[in-house]
Amino acid sequence: MDYLSRICFNQSGWTRPDGSAVGMEINTFYAEHGHGHEEWLFRSEWQLGGWQYGFLQGVNNSRARFEGSDELNDVTLFTLTPEGRRYVAVIRDLECLSLQQSEAVFGEFEERGWIAQMQKEVEEAGGVNAGIASYEWLNVRFRLAQVEWFPPQSFASADDYIHNLKRYQMNTVPTDIVAPNPGRQLSKRKPSAGDLNTQSYHRGGSEARECTPEHKMMQNLLASQLRREFPQGEVLVESNFIDVMLETHDERVLYEIKSDLSARTVIRLAIGQLLEYAFRSPIADKRAIRLVIVGRVALDEVDRSYLNYLRTRFELPLEYRVVKLP
Repeated sequence: MDYLSRICFNQSGWTRPDGSAVGMEINTFYAEHGHGHEEWLFRSEWQLGGWQYGFLQGVNNSRARFEGSDELNDVTLFTLTPEGRRYVAVIRDLECLSLQQSEAVFGEFEERGWIAQMQKEVEEAGGVNAGIASYEWLNVRFRLAQVEWFPPQSFASADDYIHNLKRYQMNTVPTDIVAPNPGRQLSKRKPSAGDLNTQSYHRGGSEARECTPEHKMMQNLLASQLRREFPQGEVLVESNFIDVMLETHDERVLYEIKSDLSARTVIRLAIGQLLEYAFRSPIADKRAIRLVIVGRVALDEVDRSYLNYLRTRFELPLEYRVVKLP
């Protein structure tokens, strides 16, 4: 689903609160407390297992509708600047967290000292610490590689649809409206102090081995399921970097877990690791080997055909298993 959503004005690339929207907001959380929770949305050094966790007020205002949904969303962000409404970025494949996910992620943030750092930064920016001690402000996650930035000074034209959007909401894009995209030329104005080249916050590179709370939940669930299904087998967790491994008298089964909501992404990310674990340094073991990709959502027809093709064309012992978060 495509959405348009507003975020508060920020001159620091939404990496920390800076008080730049003080005086610009009326009857909002920012107006009352001098900061917005989305001001850490692109704090790139605060990632868990390659995922960026943060807050969108639009999601918060409709939390019951979005929480824990299996639907991936493309969200175009815009902000109100002293010069007018400006497009910021498009986040592709945004996931809205369940309350259980939010609570688990908040615990990780707290343990790493990030919550305390946030509270300190709010005070340094002249704001009031309100709500940061609650897990509910963490409500979305995405990968920075899925962020497409608009060029600086991408202002909305006078007849742009976003002038109709007054509140912090997840606004669906009407069917008769062409959603903006970072590759299309938008209105340009003279640069101001509030416009940064936010491209600098995009970092490439491979995903860290560190596990997310979602990954840990799926790992525990899978291990429990396998122990019930194979009471005579041995279930190993994090053995030689393998998420979960099942050993029976007849076979060794390697499971690679990916918590993305896109099955295609899960397959893409898992296959390389499974092949490396199984065949780069093969064990002198005559038991059959199976490689199981583990995701949160079922395969659609296209993904199922793709996996079948890999099995038949290259004789790869690949399978797919669904493990849903509780």
